[in-house]
Amino acid sequence: MSTKLSFFIGGMTKVSRIFALVIAIAVQWLPVDVKAQCGNRNFDEYGVFLGVGYYNGEINPVTPFYKPKPAVGFNLRHVINDRFGVTFQAVWSELEGKDSDFNNEYQEWRNASFKNQVVELSLQGEINFLPLVPGDPMRCFTPYVAAGPGLVLGSFVDEGLRFCVPFGVGIKYSPNETFTLSAEWKYRKLFSDVLDGITDDKYNLSYGETVARQRSFLGNDDCYSFIGVVLSFRPNGKGAHRCSAY
Repeated sequence: MSTKLSFFIGGMTKVSRIFALVIAIAVQWLPVDVKAQCGNRNFDEYGVFLGVGYYNGEINPVTPFYKPKPAVGFNLRHVINDRFGVTFQAVWSELEGKDSDFNNEYQEWRNASFKNQVVELSLQGEINFLPLVPGDPMRCFTPYVAAGPGLVLGSFVDEGLRFCVPFGVGIKYSPNETFTLSAEWKYRKLFSDVLDGITDDKYNLSYGETVARQRSFLGNDDCYSFIGVVLSFRPNGKGAHRCSAY
C-alpha cells in the first residue's frame, strides 16, 4: 500500500471520529416536544448534499466545471431566525486535472496530472436576502450567501489536515413544514499549493530555450468548488408559519 494511500486511510479514521462526535452533538439538538411550536423560528434541519466538484490551480487556472466529479455530503443547519443560520457540512469528492487537456505548449511539455480524493468539514454562516418562513407561500423562497472556516483532508496531504475557506451563493425553497430544497455554488479557497502536486519549490531545469522555468505560481494557492443541491428535513415540522391547530 502506498504511503499516500496509507495516510489518507489513517486520516479518514480521524475524520470519522470527528464526524461521529459532531453527529452525537447534533442528536442532542433534536426537539423533545413532538408538537410544532407556534411561531417557532429557531430549529434544525438535517439534509444530504448531492452535486459535483471541480479543481482550479496550476493545471486549470480559470476554466469552470473542468472535469466535474460526483460530490456527496451531509448537512446540519441550525436556523437562528428567518434571516440567519449556521450550517455544518461534510462533503466527499474526487478532483482531477491533466496538463494534456489544455492546448498550451508548456503544459504539454510539463505533462503533469493528478487525481485526489478530498473530505471536507466546514462550519458556515448563512444570511438570507429575504425572510424565509417554511410553509408560508409569500415567504418560502430566498437567495442566500454563506461563508466560514473549514478543514480538508485528501490523498494529496502529507502533513495532516489543511485549512480552507468555503464561500458562495445559493437559493432556498421551503414549500411546506417538513422540507427545504437548496441549490448552491461554493468556492473553496485553500491556503496551500499541494492539491495538484505541483509545488512552488519544484523547477523544470529546461524548457526549450528557457532554463529553470517555474512549475508552479508563487502565491497562487489551489482551490476547488462544489455545486449541487441540498435536501433538508425538519423533524416535527419546526419552523412552521402557523400553529398546527389551525
